[in-house]
Amino acid sequence: MTLGLDLDFRRWPALERRGRWPGTAKQAEGAESAPGGGAGAEPALSERELRIAAALAEAAMPPGRFLEGAGAATASRLAAWLCSIPPHLAQGLRAALWAIELAPVPMRLRPLSALPLEERMEVLRSFEQSRTLALRSLLRAVLTPLRFIHYDRPAMFEHVGCRYELPTVRDEAPRWLSQVTNGREVEEDLELECEVLVIGTGAGGAAAAYELASRGHAVLMLEEGDYHRRSSFTGRPARAYREMYRDHGLDMAIGNVGIPVFAGRAVGGSTVINSGTCYRAPESTFASWRDGMGLPAEFSSEGLAPYYERVARMLQVAPADPLHLGAIGPIVRRGAERLGLRHGPLQRNAPDCDGQGICCFGCPTGAKRSTDVSYVPEALKRGAQLITAARVRTIDIVAGRARGATAVLGGDTRAGGDGGRAPRGAGRRRPRLVVRAEAVVVAGGALMTPLLLRRSGACLSSGMLGKNLSIHPASKVMALFDERVDQWQGIPQGYQIDHFADEGLMFEGGSLPFDVAALAVPWTGHRYTELMELYPRLATFGFMIKDTSRGEVRPGLGGTPLVLYTMNQEDVAKMQRGVELLCEVFLAAGARRVLPLVAGCDEVNGPEDLARLRARQIKAGDLDVAAFHPLGTCRIGVDPRSSCLGPDHQAHDVAGLYVCDGSAIPSSLGVNPQMTIMAMSLRAAELLSERLSG
Repeated sequence: MTLGLDLDFRRWPALERRGRWPGTAKQAEGAESAPGGGAGAEPALSERELRIAAALAEAAMPPGRFLEGAGAATASRLAAWLCSIPPHLAQGLRAALWAIELAPVPMRLRPLSALPLEERMEVLRSFEQSRTLALRSLLRAVLTPLRFIHYDRPAMFEHVGCRYELPTVRDEAPRWLSQVTNGREVEEDLELECEVLVIGTGAGGAAAAYELASRGHAVLMLEEGDYHRRSSFTGRPARAYREMYRDHGLDMAIGNVGIPVFAGRAVGGSTVINSGTCYRAPESTFASWRDGMGLPAEFSSEGLAPYYERVARMLQVAPADPLHLGAIGPIVRRGAERLGLRHGPLQRNAPDCDGQGICCFGCPTGAKRSTDVSYVPEALKRGAQLITAARVRTIDIVAGRARGATAVLGGDTRAGGDGGRAPRGAGRRRPRLVVRAEAVVVAGGALMTPLLLRRSGACLSSGMLGKNLSIHPASKVMALFDERVDQWQGIPQGYQIDHFADEGLMFEGGSLPFDVAALAVPWTGHRYTELMELYPRLATFGFMIKDTSRGEVRPGLGGTPLVLYTMNQEDVAKMQRGVELLCEVFLAAGARRVLPLVAGCDEVNGPEDLARLRARQIKAGDLDVAAFHPLGTCRIGVDPRSSCLGPDHQAHDVAGLYVCDGSAIPSSLGVNPQMTIMAMSLRAAELLSERLSG
């Protein structure tokens, strides 16, 4: 029996089903609760731990002139929030809480919660100013959720004149949505057949699915996350982290500096939560692939140009509209012009952007052409099918060839993996999905693809699976101005300084909403609250480096990726240069105070401060670093001894298994990768189609 779709494509009737098929997808509706995980959640902290959290919050975030201080209520919300995250992360945070509680005992003979408030502030200030990475990391680990929870309230936003939340938008129901099945609504095991199975709907998977469906192949897409429509994009970071980010945005790279590594988990993958920035990789990067790895001539600016152009048309790439750059664009332009630096609006995939300023939490207007509104719908219009909330366990390999996959339906079985919703039928076995296919395209991203392939026994022959990780390290500088900045208004990443691109340094903006800005400042006590009250005059701008450091992804607790990454001295020096240059730009633009967010260097307010910063020997752990573009963990190459995939993206050791995502990219690009991932995936899908049709 077929799916009953009136489709004309010659291969689609191969898709069959056994068991109950629910039909039309229903909008995934996450219960909009406080970050605490919803009413009725059992407290995750003991009474003693609640007192510790309250004492810590009170000292770290005291009241200001108009912002109220944190305390017992913040601790209670933290306890509820812990119920919504994976258990191993909650346990780690509890351990960090106890470590901070006991740290003062050797010197002060009492735990933190037993100290008077002023002494508690002194202890936290010593942690904050310590050159020991472990102490600062410990403090950050606990304060990050406390601060987010404390500031994530309408009253706090009203105090600084910010909008808290957008009104909910009514969703449309286009015809192609009938080809989407919500895996949470499937009640029985399913067995399906298709021609090409595509696992993941981010930049690579969606582009590959579109290309294959356009060529008449029967394509089934599986996505671990939900299909969030515009009604989900209310501008609340708490909801987005819970429902659209992998592991609530809590994945960290562990090494000589703790680096948050962000990735999406939704239809559209990380394209739903990125800033929409669109670059082509520089020819110097392609040349290094050809010269150093022997990749063919197609891997060049000229060779990939037709695919880039198709991507640009699909995404409607154009420069950011100056009308929606907000105040930070002109500030950076002013500073760059005074220093003689090359600058200008960024190329973006949001032709109808109206500057809502919340790109990283889902575009509420649908203006950003992430794959959930571009490649995925276009693939569905061409006959593809999509099942959401489908967590693939293994690729099924028969006689050395990929023949499908086995998945569990209903979302992630780990705690907190269902976007804040309680599992349907607690204790029930979730339905299993078995898919048989002629070819399998894996596109789970550089963090999850190597874990899936390892579980499946694929791509192991070279020993490179999970290795060669680049993360495009990023940092930022903040500055206070006399004029209002209101950085929450306008495109958050709409302007660039590309003067130093040949050095591997790209300055690309990075404005922060109020509650996210609260996480970015490493201070504690009264000066922290004073700075947060000045948020309307606070500007943020960021940069990324083309990293030469390499890390690794291994299986971690609870099915999460364990990310290992040590930043080498060359990259540390590059990061320090980025901080110094941004400080100089802000000073040239007329900043009153510049905050480099470097341990031991709180402010740079003039030439002498800048000279002292340049003279410092900064270590990796002194920097505030984040990562948004993990690449390389299943890289292409011509030598099966040093790569996992051939130049056609097919696995060296498993026929019919293709990888089309950031993990296939051989090295750091030095620019945002979504266009390159899409272009390379279109090429790979074209080659796969020729094989299937041959």
